[in-house]
Amino acid sequence: MKNGVKLKNKAPIPLSQLRFPFADAPSVVQAHQKDEQIQTLFILKVTELCKLIKNQLFVNSYPRELSIFAKLLYLFFTTGRRGRTLGEEYVDLIYTSKSGNKLIGRLRMMVFVFSYSLCPYFISKLYKKIVNDKKENETGDNESVTRFCQSLLDFILDLHMTLFYFKGAFYDVFKRIFGMRYAFKHIMSENEYKFRKEGSRTYRVLGYILLTQNIMKWYPILSSKLGSWISEKKNTGNSDTKSILVSQERSEHDSIGGIPNESQLTHINLSDMNQLPYIPESSRKCILCLMDMTDPSCTPCGHLFCWNCLMSWCKERPECPLCRQQCQTQEILVLRQ
Repeated sequence: MKNGVKLKNKAPIPLSQLRFPFADAPSVVQAHQKDEQIQTLFILKVTELCKLIKNQLFVNSYPRELSIFAKLLYLFFTTGRRGRTLGEEYVDLIYTSKSGNKLIGRLRMMVFVFSYSLCPYFISKLYKKIVNDKKENETGDNESVTRFCQSLLDFILDLHMTLFYFKGAFYDVFKRIFGMRYAFKHIMSENEYKFRKEGSRTYRVLGYILLTQNIMKWYPILSSKLGSWISEKKNTGNSDTKSILVSQERSEHDSIGGIPNESQLTHINLSDMNQLPYIPESSRKCILCLMDMTDPSCTPCGHLFCWNCLMSWCKERPECPLCRQQCQTQEILVLRQ
């Protein structure tokens, strides 16, 4: 009762019909940094588990795949179940639509989790395959197109980050694609509103700096690349057939023959003490696979590993697995009798 008037209990407004206050750029970055810390710890735990189940060689061979798997698990059991990550709970953020008056459905959450985790990996794999195919063709035109596409992709990512600093929306490209924007789950007080507004102004200053930097960086590159590509297309239209014939003739003259098959190779296994007897018994095991070395190979710093183990390691990280000195694949020396 109030002044003789009985107040009726009104039904609460459904959460999906509220307009949530959009999160500012500092809060989004803070949540992202917190999730990065949690994911790093989770990746370490997954790596240790795989080391116990498999071996050290497996962990060294697939470091990126294991990190992606751990990231996918983390997001699947949080965002994929329409929940919140630890970083989002830390700042009290939720996902809403672009308009801010609708929550994101479970299906879109699941598709986002798999796209966000796996698409960059498959895109990089596809890009490497295309680059290798272009190198085999040995055509300068294809190489210039590949570099132009890479520069264009980097430009789009820089533009995306510039827009984020200005508006504080869509910190990741995939969140922009799926229309998933962060909003606060609580009602902000006046002091909190002023504090966050001041932080957004600081990030806008960073946005202007980044915009100026991108203009100075990309305008000369994109204009020159686009102009040279168009001119080359016009001038080399009639010479494509001739260049292909010349490259075919060179490949016929420069081709290498007589390379033995795997079955024709003689491998050295240090489990046999008669193989390379000058290597002591305590040094005949590979620290990567923890087994007797097969085809022992030496790094420039003098440490020994299996050929396959060392090659797999140096393709991912060009350094000695033991002392971390630089070791390129072409610098590896195979030991023989």
